[in-house]
Amino acid sequence: MSQTAELININNEKVDDIVLNEAIFSFPLNEVLIKQYVLLTQANKRLGLASTKNRKIVSGGGKKPWKQKGTGRARAGSSRSPLWKGGGVIFGPTSERNYNMDMPKKARKGALKSLFAELYKGKKITFIEDFEMSDIKTKSMVNIFKTLNINKGMLILPENDDNIIKSARNLYKYKISTVDNFNIVDLLKYENIIISKSALNKLEVKLLQ
Repeated sequence: MSQTAELININNEKVDDIVLNEAIFSFPLNEVLIKQYVLLTQANKRLGLASTKNRKIVSGGGKKPWKQKGTGRARAGSSRSPLWKGGGVIFGPTSERNYNMDMPKKARKGALKSLFAELYKGKKITFIEDFEMSDIKTKSMVNIFKTLNINKGMLILPENDDNIIKSARNLYKYKISTVDNFNIVDLLKYENIIISKSALNKLEVKLLQ
């Protein structure tokens, strides 16, 4: 049995019924895959900012503090030793650390299909007819979201549209994305996902390739 969904326009009026691909919107829930993809997305955005100096980098200590024998004190070769106050740090974090993770493409697609199916089941996806904005107007964008009864949401377009993107860039409760640059964290962050008809077609091709 095929799945159908309402297609509405920016006036929140039904204009058609569209057939959804069951390979995506009936995909079984896989929480493990979703969690792995979320962790991957967050890790790949992480910057290694913490940095300490080891004995090779820390300043000073070029000269032997005192002679090897005859002082009654323990032998010391440099004040840069980790044993000394102000010396180098052993195994401390460095800015060279790479937090990037990897995940097979098939698994990433599986996570997205699983999440899209769950969002659709929870009635958190709205399919909208393609539309254009003749100029950049934040108020017009606010009115569109208000008419659609979207309090906090992400609109997914097939490709970048400057007028739409710039009209919404100051709206902190909304985000405009494209099929090629949205991420799984955003799908979980926003209460509603709005997908244009052309974006849906492109999304289905992308996830089923």
